[in-house]
Amino acid sequence: MKISLIIIVAMLGACAGEYGAQGDDCTVTISYTPTMPIAGPNSEVRLISSVSNASGTLGYAWSVLKDGNPVTLADAQSDHSEKTFIAVEDGSYEVTLNVSPSFGASCPQAHATVNVTMDATFENMRLHIVPPLTAMGPTVDRPIQVHDGSDFAMGAVVLELSTLASGTVRNASGVGIPAYVQFYPQGMSGAMVETFASGTGAFQARLLMQPHDVIVIPAATNIAPQRLANYSPTGTLAMLTAPDTITGTVHQGATGIGNARVQITIDGVPTTLTSTAGNGTFSVLGHHRQNAMVTVEITPPANTGLPRLEVTDVITTSIPIDVSYAGITLRNLAGVPVRRGGSALPNRPVVIVGTVASTSTIAGLAATGYLRVPTTTDAGGNLPSVLAPTTILAAVTTVAQGDLAVGSVAATAPAFIDAPAMVAISTNAGGGTEPLSGATLDLIPKGALAAANAPALHFIGDASGHIEGSIPAGGTYDVRWSDPKGRVGPFVAYDRTSVAASYAMPPAVYVSGDVTITGSTNPVVGASVQILCDACTGLDKTRPIVEATTDSHGSFRLAVPDPAAM
Repeated sequence: MKISLIIIVAMLGACAGEYGAQGDDCTVTISYTPTMPIAGPNSEVRLISSVSNASGTLGYAWSVLKDGNPVTLADAQSDHSEKTFIAVEDGSYEVTLNVSPSFGASCPQAHATVNVTMDATFENMRLHIVPPLTAMGPTVDRPIQVHDGSDFAMGAVVLELSTLASGTVRNASGVGIPAYVQFYPQGMSGAMVETFASGTGAFQARLLMQPHDVIVIPAATNIAPQRLANYSPTGTLAMLTAPDTITGTVHQGATGIGNARVQITIDGVPTTLTSTAGNGTFSVLGHHRQNAMVTVEITPPANTGLPRLEVTDVITTSIPIDVSYAGITLRNLAGVPVRRGGSALPNRPVVIVGTVASTSTIAGLAATGYLRVPTTTDAGGNLPSVLAPTTILAAVTTVAQGDLAVGSVAATAPAFIDAPAMVAISTNAGGGTEPLSGATLDLIPKGALAAANAPALHFIGDASGHIEGSIPAGGTYDVRWSDPKGRVGPFVAYDRTSVAASYAMPPAVYVSGDVTITGSTNPVVGASVQILCDACTGLDKTRPIVEATTDSHGSFRLAVPDPAAM
């Protein structure tokens, strides 16, 4: 069975079902209905021509090819201006139309691609294109629908008009300041463009010709970041306005907690950073927004043994934010040996991590607690003084470069912490019609390894797609397979504690196109083209499902997993 796909991308060229060509005096456009045809023995597709600025009687010569073979056409109008055909098979049908006026200027040849799906099953995704700076084109991020069925040829993917916007970031007094700047086109927030303003506040960025929301994060730590709405790329960026002061207290019972780091984000815009005073009080600069989602993160000093607290909710920032640590029983891990196979591990980095349940609150809301305490064993392989809650935690030990271990830390005083040896893996990528030579496996740390900032592990398969290696014992990973040669679609298995002996990678739907820019026939070479998950959140929303770079012809071809297998 083949796999089919249809893509609806507004303003990436002609609309779905409408294509055209234009000469000096004659314009020819091809449209078709339905715009999302489904293959079948009775699936009729109607081709409609529209011709302007042509003189005399018009002659129409139509051609439709499927996989290079001609498709039978029938007249839908007696003058041959409209034709029909039966889309028995799914896939791409290439349409060509030559219009011949009886006198006057000739008309250019018109082309269209009719993409026929196998059924109406689809997955919502996003097409993200970032041209190189030399191409003078905009970043775009468009919704697409991937249907199971046959491959989809997008043809010309025409990027919208853009402009090289220039301006100055100014503080509330009108003085230019250095800053990190993000531009979000309204209605297409995924096409964010970022740049830096110089010491004088000057910036340049290639932007779509439409209003943008701009987030400015000043380099100076005493100037509040701010969102500036409705910036026109051909206009002047508004000055920053005077900020609001946001205050609060971090405490445990009646005791204030000093030197705790405070970070607040209001509707996606961070405030300034600060640390609490000795009595637990703090103040940051930001901008109040009514009914906004607010994230508050509190990181106490590591020597307190208290967890980092975090909450995201609708929080009123115009009144003091109360951060209340519940009573948490602590124990000192000083002198606890860290071992592998009974042998001490002296002078090794160890990170104590874990989730800490408590009744701690931020602004009256239940807060999630995360512990992360980095330390190093002494010359005898024992932990120094480390305060930690009396709950089951994990210790991530770096035994050597590339050699990590995840050991359990008991809720009581442990006799020792084990750093188990690396675990051998032997796995194979399958699912294609041939051995998947060069298939790649990425293991993305989760849980304790992620909390300890452990790196991702990357493996490349041999000629048969087979991989052997070793990974930290006790770890949890997202298992991500991909095929650089595009023979199959990528595969992901989430939150795995082991690597299976084999994986069946899904069949692929091939999405292809040729990137150009409005007003230019030159191909966009070296553009980054990605397909992203539309429904995902967090890092998965920005992590590509597949990606490629346009070649010397501006062309790309991406192997997207069959929606039926996702």
